[in-house]
Amino acid sequence: MARVSDGFLFEQIARTLFEAETVQDAAVATAATLRETLRLHRVIFISTFTGSPRVTAYAGGDDFTAAAIEHYFLGKLEQLRPLLQLTKPVFFHDYPAHPGALKAFVDTGSASVALIPFEVRAKDEPGLVTLHRSAATEPWDARTERTLVAAAQLIFMGLQRLYYFEENQRLLYTDELTGVGNRRAFLLDMDAYLRARNAFCLAIFDFDDFKHINDSYGHLAGDGVLQQVASCLQRLLPPPHRIYRLGGDEFAIYYAEGDQTVTENAIKEAMQQMNLDCAEALTRTIHFSVGCAVAAQASWNLDQLIAKADSRMYEMKRRDKGRRTDPWNFSI
Repeated sequence: MARVSDGFLFEQIARTLFEAETVQDAAVATAATLRETLRLHRVIFISTFTGSPRVTAYAGGDDFTAAAIEHYFLGKLEQLRPLLQLTKPVFFHDYPAHPGALKAFVDTGSASVALIPFEVRAKDEPGLVTLHRSAATEPWDARTERTLVAAAQLIFMGLQRLYYFEENQRLLYTDELTGVGNRRAFLLDMDAYLRARNAFCLAIFDFDDFKHINDSYGHLAGDGVLQQVASCLQRLLPPPHRIYRLGGDEFAIYYAEGDQTVTENAIKEAMQQMNLDCAEALTRTIHFSVGCAVAAQASWNLDQLIAKADSRMYEMKRRDKGRRTDPWNFSI
């Protein structure tokens, strides 16, 4: 390992963590920083919280990819399981001679391997970083080992901070009941969409007489219906489209298409398909009223856009009140 200053190494890691925006970005960037600065053969970040090893980040030669290593690990679980339960760092100075050495790593030049366990999540979900040295660099001594452990711990603390930041952001902009975007996310995203000046459609819909469901079957049943509908719509209208719960039983759909007819047909088809996909779960008769508006027709003003969609939704309610028997067969 190159005799770099510990201060320089830690400064590089800290800068990398500061510039990263996500846990994934930070893991990938710090793995590359460790490999380059310490002249390591390869660096592998492994998450084990799923029960099976998942390679979060990999920095190494072209002989492997993250996906290839992950696939390789899945076939070596018996050998890996004790290592994934480590609580303290372990160093294999003569890795090829170790009885548990993985042949693929030995064949591709791993002479020494350091295993440093960590936790970067809130629910005791462990991980492992493996640091590999090739025979072309100096063997690790006690000072090197301390440097590797200290560098890894600095990275783990940074990943933990980013994890909590991501989790807080998710909670801040996600509706707790349904998992779709909340009103705060809706307003933030709409501002960005309108600033981009790319035509799109906004659909606002709610349930007709949702109060009847709560009164007749209880609020838990009503919550279940909201969850089922949101889940179906997320699947049927995937990104770049997006679903939001504005409050109560009112939802909004951002549809990345500036043609109102195309949008209306797509949403109608999605809601009809929802009847088939959620037939067993949605056992109660449910009616929707929907209104659409095109951003370009609303002078790029959110208040005007919402007012236009709302107006068309309530027009549909008045038009169809008492006349619609099939909750899924409607024209917007």
